Amino acid sequence: MDQKGLAFFFVILISCIAMYGLLGRVSLTVVMTSAEKSKPGMHFVYLGESETEGAAVDTRATLSCRLKNKVPFSTISRTFEPLQGHPGSSYFPRESLENMVHYNSCAVVSSSHAMKFHKYGKEIDAHDAVIRFNCAPTKKYVTNVGRRADVRLINTVIPYSTCQREFWDKRIKMFNNEIVVVRNFLNVRVNKNDKLDLRLDSHHSYDNYVKYRRRFPDRTMHFFQRPNFGADIKNELQHFCNGMTNCKTTELEKSPSTGAHGVLMMLHLCDWVYTYEFIPSAVDRNTTLAHYFDEDQAFTWRYHSYNTEREYWKALTVTSPEEVERTGVAVFRGLSQYNCT
Repeated sequence: MDQKGLAFFFVILISCIAMYGLLGRVSLTVVMTSAEKSKPGMHFVYLGESETEGAAVDTRATLSCRLKNKVPFSTISRTFEPLQGHPGSSYFPRESLENMVHYNSCAVVSSSHAMKFHKYGKEIDAHDAVIRFNCAPTKKYVTNVGRRADVRLINTVIPYSTCQREFWDKRIKMFNNEIVVVRNFLNVRVNKNDKLDLRLDSHHSYDNYVKYRRRFPDRTMHFFQRPNFGADIKNELQHFCNGMTNCKTTELEKSPSTGAHGVLMMLHLCDWVYTYEFIPSAVDRNTTLAHYFDEDQAFTWRYHSYNTEREYWKALTVTSPEEVERTGVAVFRGLSQYNCT
């Protein structure tokens, strides 16, 4: 082989190695047609993944299929049998949320204090749907967390003990133009006689939901997660921890966080889920503060199974630990991508 042939051979070889390296890591790109450029959202497409061991992929698929089968998602509709004859039943939507929306890429934005150290605003707003939690604001933090809020998942303490003004004041836009979903751990249940059971609804979330719908009848995109959705999440986290040495057994009786309710909901509603600071990055050295919008409220581990949830996200994500630690962004395949038997 002459020198020109040898040089050509090495060029091809190096190109192949470079291409292998590109496709061999988690690679994300934005694909936009000329027609889509005029739309408000971009479509994020996942290209490929690599694992040092195939067992990691198998574990993720097994967990995802179990999650898909054991923790199905739906919201309470007015045709829900245990709701029949109950006061306020007519204020629930005719359809369950998963029958009304489905997205390609979704941004699940935590309220973590670490979000102050990122500038993910434009990236977050470019997704097809953005979900935020409780009364997390965007004003003053657009550069960090973006401005869009298509879905908002709220804890049952709203408006019982917090966010009363945002919830009831019609001049405030926070709950006005958003899909609002009330998380449901054990607040609204179904008893053994297949009747609605509100005995554990200490924050009156059901009554507040009905009152809200009566006051704002034009706001129709408000939903309530199905009974046992949160309980099923808790059972799945407990199952995940069986035999795991890095799970804290003291957490297993705690309720899943509102964030966990939201991530798992969006795994059902989206083909790709991008979470922001659900698995903590290394950017925030002050781990005692809870929220990016509050420099006073301390983080508390008292109520929820945060450590267990983080280990679970690490097992499910297609993003490498090194990348998550650097960026705080973890990508997940939506459950629609898994063919489970």
